[in-house]
Amino acid sequence: MGIIISQSIRNTILSYLGVALGFVITIWMYPNILSPEQYGLTRVLLSLAMVSTQLANLGTQNTIIRYFPFFRDKENKHHGSLFLALVVPFIGLLLLIIILYAFRPHITQYFIERSALLVEYYWLILPLAAFILFFHVLSSYVRALYDTVMSSFLINVVIRFLAAFILILYLFEWITFNQFMIAFVSTYGFIMLWLFVYTLRKFEVNLKPDFKFLRKSLLKNMGNYSLFAFFGGVASILVNNIDIIMLSSLAGLSDTGIYAIAFYIGSAITIPRKSIFQISSPVISDAFKNKNFDLIDKVYRQSALNLIIAGGLVFCGVIANIDNLMNLLPSEYTGGILVIIIIASANVFDMACGVNGAIILNSKHYRFDLYSTLILIVITVLLNYWLIPIYGILGAAIGTASAIAIYNILKLFFVWIKFSMQPFEKRIFPVILIGAITLGIIFQIPTLYNTYADILIRSIIICGIYLVPIIGLEISEQFNQLVFDSIRNVTNIFKR
Repeated sequence: MGIIISQSIRNTILSYLGVALGFVITIWMYPNILSPEQYGLTRVLLSLAMVSTQLANLGTQNTIIRYFPFFRDKENKHHGSLFLALVVPFIGLLLLIIILYAFRPHITQYFIERSALLVEYYWLILPLAAFILFFHVLSSYVRALYDTVMSSFLINVVIRFLAAFILILYLFEWITFNQFMIAFVSTYGFIMLWLFVYTLRKFEVNLKPDFKFLRKSLLKNMGNYSLFAFFGGVASILVNNIDIIMLSSLAGLSDTGIYAIAFYIGSAITIPRKSIFQISSPVISDAFKNKNFDLIDKVYRQSALNLIIAGGLVFCGVIANIDNLMNLLPSEYTGGILVIIIIASANVFDMACGVNGAIILNSKHYRFDLYSTLILIVITVLLNYWLIPIYGILGAAIGTASAIAIYNILKLFFVWIKFSMQPFEKRIFPVILIGAITLGIIFQIPTLYNTYADILIRSIIICGIYLVPIIGLEISEQFNQLVFDSIRNVTNIFKR
């Protein structure tokens, strides 16, 4: 658990630094520099690129994590596994090029009426997907080597600095919108190349394949796993992006831009989950190989407890400051309040369920992830198709939140049945009660005249009301250790 805690701490710090940057960029810069339609275009392109990435990676990302323990050998440069990790998605990328070219008329016809701007920039999907594809593959590879910090730094911090830079260029009319979009796509190419060079230098790996090590039985097992990981990945990414894609088709890019802002705010809660999942997955993979089920159960329970503590704090902060956040946005974005509440609530439940997905994907029952996600896609598409024309962005939020809840319930029951493990402990209930009391108290405090001052003071009060009983009751040893270590590190800095 030591490596999980240490890397999770660093990843969470980087993630929240990214959130701070993202707050400035997403809440202030994007809405005030780009029109809702232009911002919606960037979000839809990203969503389409993410779906395309899952089509092209052919299951490589999850396969790297699942089977890297069999390749792990530093002296032999991990048996040329980096070559295998890159060549498979390269083949998938060639197939993607054929698909995007052959089906362009069929794809664009769904957007041409309400999202004509997307049709104009259709071909940017390909380079954006290629950059994201190889970035995520390389990220999975370094994660398998127990290094998650660099990829977290690039995707949470560097990419946002670059976004701010090109937004400023566009604001002062030093570049056109067309040039802005090209630069927007190029930022992902920059972080992909950075991570590639970092991987080669730090881990002393090379691109020379070790065909002698690739036994037929190993390749067969990897191929079977990759097949299910491919379909499961496509299904999962569809669930995560179908709301944006369907909104742009059924409601238009302006509504998509408004929804994307609200969704971003509601999803800030999930940052600790991403950090813990990144490092927990390879640890769980090694534990399954060594049949260390006690470690898996421990990771499962501790992840759920610590995530609900962290998620509860951020949830209280977001909900208590929701009016302040709307005041920082142009008036057309105020319709996203309910979207924020719905998405934030669904994400809290997601975090309370711990790393159930990592347990399933790294076990012999990994096929269940595909089956459950396929069912979920059908439910998500039907809900969005039914609700978006009636309720617009609120309908998309309800559909997405329902998908998150159903998916987690399915995974919870599956892990419980197959491994006799469940993440919930009695200590979770005091956390929920403390969160409810915190919100009850904070809503009694009158709003200050200055929005920024109100956000600052309200957030400080929330931290005090929420964290004092959490720490005092010693609900989580790991969380208390994180807090005291952070205080100690800050104190040491000032002593110097």
